[in-house]
Amino acid sequence: MVGEKHSPSEEESDFPSHLENDIDPNEKLDNPISIMLVWENPDKEEGNEMTDIALPGVQTFQEMNDFFDQFDEVVAIPNEGNIKYDVGSDGLVVIVVQTPEIRLQVTEFIDKFKSEHKESE
Repeated sequence: MVGEKHSPSEEESDFPSHLENDIDPNEKLDNPISIMLVWENPDKEEGNEMTDIALPGVQTFQEMNDFFDQFDEVVAIPNEGNIKYDVGSDGLVVIVVQTPEIRLQVTEFIDKFKSEHKESE
């Protein structure tokens, strides 16, 4: 669901598709996916810490859907209440986490996803 906020707080037996019903899953994305990872650090005077992460291997709506299905299962749902994300129609994904441990989980997940995606190309 491009452009909608996602929160893993919804109780579901199956993970929802992140694609709108009228979108061809093989259609190329208009913009590359770029992730802004934000840690809301309450102990830091300057506020939040941000990291930019490119996701060049995600080129189609289906690849984006696959990424977020896995991300929900591995990272978002287990950390419910301490993570939220928004997928913009411009390809910018903002992920906000509450702890450094979750920030590390997000980074490790993305690194692993990128590595596995490179091997399958």
